[in-house]
Amino acid sequence: MAHAACEPATSLLSRLAARNGAISMQRFCGDIAFPIGPLFRGEKVAIEQLAQLAGCDVGALERVSIRHLGKGHFRLREEFASLQSFQRTRIRVCPECIRSEMPSAAESWRVPRRLQWKFSSIRSCPEHGSMLACLPVEKYNKDARDFAAQLRKHHGWILDQPVLKATPSPFEAYLTNRILSGRGDRWIDRLELNVASRACEVLGLRIAKGPDAALAGHSERDWMTYGALGYDILKDGPVALTDCLAAMAHEDGADGRFFGRLFGPWMAWLKSRSLGDEFEPLRDVVRRHVFNNFSVRKGVLVLGVPSEGKASSNPQKSISLKGVAKRNAEDLIYRGLATRDADGSIVPMSFVTQRMLDAYEREKKSFRNAKCSSEGRKSGTSIMDETDLARESRFSIGDAAGQLRVTAKTVGYLIQHGMLCGVDTSELYRRGATVVTADSLTRFRETFISLGEFAEVVQRPQGSLSMKLRNTNVALLAMPHDLSRIYWREDVDAYLTTEK
Repeated sequence: MAHAACEPATSLLSRLAARNGAISMQRFCGDIAFPIGPLFRGEKVAIEQLAQLAGCDVGALERVSIRHLGKGHFRLREEFASLQSFQRTRIRVCPECIRSEMPSAAESWRVPRRLQWKFSSIRSCPEHGSMLACLPVEKYNKDARDFAAQLRKHHGWILDQPVLKATPSPFEAYLTNRILSGRGDRWIDRLELNVASRACEVLGLRIAKGPDAALAGHSERDWMTYGALGYDILKDGPVALTDCLAAMAHEDGADGRFFGRLFGPWMAWLKSRSLGDEFEPLRDVVRRHVFNNFSVRKGVLVLGVPSEGKASSNPQKSISLKGVAKRNAEDLIYRGLATRDADGSIVPMSFVTQRMLDAYEREKKSFRNAKCSSEGRKSGTSIMDETDLARESRFSIGDAAGQLRVTAKTVGYLIQHGMLCGVDTSELYRRGATVVTADSLTRFRETFISLGEFAEVVQRPQGSLSMKLRNTNVALLAMPHDLSRIYWREDVDAYLTTEK
């Protein structure tokens, strides 16, 4: 039996059984006492026995045969693949190839199964420019593995299939060449086969459909288009991928603050627990781009690695100051929301968005808390006399932070900018310590609620709750990115009403 250059061992055994008139491959192996299980696992000894039985070169047969490593992992030569990489229990064929090579159902042994037809990301036949057709589902997997028997059984069905034209893509040509000939020397070639194939498709999905696209629900033709789009980027290496990710932030309507929301299905796929260590080189490129271009709180995991909390310049469109924000530009600098350029102009910090500036304007117009003057803070004098201090309850910064469910650093910021009233006292605390008056704390809590407080009320994790509030456009109090999240209480109440 002649062995085709692209034919795996299982196809050769199936054709050998059909050529000898056996009703099935299992019956043929039982008659000649051939161990079929080890062959389907790709064991070397079984492939050598088959090569000897068929009279073909064992090296050529082994080169195009897949080895099952267990737990959904497979190997083709030096290539690594996963269960999602190829069709293991479904057979796909090119109807035109079958028509030209198989004159009748009785001659199913004439058609070798192409190794590339088994891979999920290859959906067309470049020779005929047509889509591959998937044969009907079999009740038992052992029947679906018998390629020649399946062709014989469904020969009439295959001939009846319409020819669906498909334009050959460089992406599928690359995968076919890599499967049959081996890796090249480019960066994409150093990625494992299952990483490279799926990465092209998911990146193409994000490019074509935007950040809100779902990973499921797309047709085979759609995935062909997505794969070609992604390959056009990834073939040029990590720099091209980084440039592509940066360009996403400049799309019309894109939210450039949050990398998870911006990258959408691309980031959701990379975060999947089902992806193994072979995806780490790809994750590393994305992770470095996130750390270099987004402000991520310290300790937050980005694809498994905690952030160091360094503020970096978001790749979002620049925001101009106008209205209340422009009139209070100096205060924005003092608040840590803006900086002064070398030419003297005042520009918002990288994490500041237009919604944050709107929140600042709302705060200026509506929030009328009793403030400690900046002169009083600098000179160390209190705005309250001794009699008032004796009557007024006060809390340490740590106690106030505990009541508000925020960090002590956040309380310090609220005191510094007059949203809480802080008093210097040495009566009950160490010299120079600042305490928070109970009255100002009460008034603050009447107007605002922290993420920590809200999470306790609704009994939900802060992370998922923060995402919910962000997605429903509940505005944050305008503060630097490394402080606790605080919202207007009336906005949160409205959110709760909507949720119910």
